[in-house]
Amino acid sequence: MIKGIVDQNDDCCICMIGDFNSIRHCSESARKGEVIEDRDIHEFESHIQQWRVTELSLTGKKYTWYRPYGFCKSKLDRMMVNSEWLGKWPNQVLKGLGRSFSDHITIFIESQVKDWGPKPFWFINCWIEHPNFKEFFENKWAGYKIEGWSGFVLKEKLKLLRQDLKKWNKEVFGIMDEQNFKKERSYRGIGYY
Repeated sequence: MIKGIVDQNDDCCICMIGDFNSIRHCSESARKGEVIEDRDIHEFESHIQQWRVTELSLTGKKYTWYRPYGFCKSKLDRMMVNSEWLGKWPNQVLKGLGRSFSDHITIFIESQVKDWGPKPFWFINCWIEHPNFKEFFENKWAGYKIEGWSGFVLKEKLKLLRQDLKKWNKEVFGIMDEQNFKKERSYRGIGYY
């Protein structure tokens, strides 16, 4: 049934989340006295390949299901997504929390990417090595006279600093990016760390 849904919706985002009641590896189960059948693991893996999905990683907990007193525990709850889903939301993981009244933990999706908006400027690490950089930076930063609330002042100072750094980089190094700077140093036999 699931394979048919996947085949009919090949260009759609597909997400399957829940209790699959199966494990993918022996390490996903700690059940005292229970023998784990390789056949069951291989069958589940075969289904995952047929569905053309990838499992999102789980952080915070190793197991998602527990028997009372913790004598048996397994990773049964999962989130499987297809490549279209990953293309749209590439940096997601499952976060495992504790149990309440259920024998399963609570899980939720968490994005690992923080969007802080546009980057105010790029920074080339080799600038710090230049003997005049600290003085240049301190003089420029102190020279910007902007009024307003602190967030606005910071944003405007960074905008001005970006332009000054760009100009300073071109004047001092004559190049515009770190990759070219590394090449130039290696041609001159100067080590770069």
